Amino acid sequence: MPDHRPLTWALSAVVLASLLLPGGKAITHEGEEKLIGWKGEVIPDAGALSKGWVEHVAWKPRVWVYHNFITPDEALHIRKTAAPSMKRSSVVGQNGSSVLDPIRTSYGTFIRRLHDPTIARVMERVAQWVHLPPVHAEDMQVLRYGVGQKYGAHMDSLIDESPRMATVLIYLADTEEGGETAFPDRSEWVSPASAAQAGAGAFSECAHGSVAFKPKLGDALLFFSIKEDGTHEPASLHTGCPVVKGHKWTSTVWVHSRPFRPKAYKPPRADEATVEPGDCKDAHHMCEEWAKQGECEKNPGYMVGGRTDQPGACRAACKACEPCSQADPVEHRECINRNRAAGGWLVYSETDFM
Repeated sequence: MPDHRPLTWALSAVVLASLLLPGGKAITHEGEEKLIGWKGEVIPDAGALSKGWVEHVAWKPRVWVYHNFITPDEALHIRKTAAPSMKRSSVVGQNGSSVLDPIRTSYGTFIRRLHDPTIARVMERVAQWVHLPPVHAEDMQVLRYGVGQKYGAHMDSLIDESPRMATVLIYLADTEEGGETAFPDRSEWVSPASAAQAGAGAFSECAHGSVAFKPKLGDALLFFSIKEDGTHEPASLHTGCPVVKGHKWTSTVWVHSRPFRPKAYKPPRADEATVEPGDCKDAHHMCEEWAKQGECEKNPGYMVGGRTDQPGACRAACKACEPCSQADPVEHRECINRNRAAGGWLVYSETDFM
């Protein structure tokens, strides 16, 4: 029998937290405000978060919304950090590998937990909300959906014995229409008032009749993939509804009952700078020689790149991309975008950062 004790302890902490933080109660973020008077007067720090508050949305599955979880500047930072590395999203295949599937048509990438101070601060905020150390979380996954793109109904827990216990979904932009996160199987609102507060009457067709939440810049959604006894929660089946108008940006943090890859919980090395996948350059001085030896065909994953979020090291030598001239900035950007599109990378624009 599997040992569910660590999971039960973790869940107990979260349940206690939910009892202490009823819907609508304000949460004070570290550094958000400074006490300046004996009566409790406060003055907000520059660039601070708006007052955050937690709203209990559903019992099946257990869902909470944290309003104003991150600032607009933090959301913009995450979008800009992720955009260059974003590629067509994959799903977990039967053998545990990443595979493309029509069920998921977004673009995505992962950002390390300690990538930079802003990312680390957001991850620490997630940890405070779920009452587990930051090392229990996976790297932050960032997703971008355009019109018509979606993520079909799926479970985050993968299988009953999965160590994932909870998901924190952070909304990095407003979506004009569609794009709701919906729970289509046996979900139940806390009350009719909760449905009205969430704007259920204006949901897109995909979200009608379900517990759902419309993307709103700065808000975050917390739901549990398991029940209090550690068994699978069927009602946690959820879908990312198709975007009808505009675009949708989210960051997902999966939280485990035990530390997740603790040896990898460290800042990136100085030489791990992001490479622009659309720039047709070789990353190693031996690329031309390796190409002559047939390595482009023998070792395509390293030489040309595969389904990971890292481009190949020798794409120019393997003639897997179009060289881009620096003479004309407009043509250079268009060339970069052609290479990105050909390689399955996100072609983004300034509207993604507005």
